[in-house]
Amino acid sequence: MCERAPVRQGTIKIFIVDIDGTICEHVSNEAGAQKMLDAAPFPESIASVNRWYDEGHIICFFTARTDEHASATEAWLKKHGVKYHKVIYNKPRKIAPYTEYHFIDDTPVRATRFTGKMGAFVRKAKEIEVFEE
Repeated sequence: MCERAPVRQGTIKIFIVDIDGTICEHVSNEAGAQKMLDAAPFPESIASVNRWYDEGHIICFFTARTDEHASATEAWLKKHGVKYHKVIYNKPRKIAPYTEYHFIDDTPVRATRFTGKMGAFVRKAKEIEVFEE
């Protein structure tokens, strides 16, 4: 785990980022620790995460990898120079019949679906599901 970067002026974001299929090729838990250690990195994604870290944002990985994969996961992050503050393991797995995550919080939450490239953030009008008032 890296030390916290200096805080910059303005809004500090907490980026909650998946690992598999986002900063590296997807590796299932069943594939094992060695496959996780050998996973191909996504250099552009890692560069984005590191830039956010350097800007003073908080980087937290939230992964379905289990606690038993912690040492392999953290070794991979170190090997590829990924800057972060924390890894949270044991995210519920999205396996049929479960098809999506629905996050509920008392603070504003923004969700961005990774589709192969981390570019600049843009605002788009989208229909969202909210609680009835």
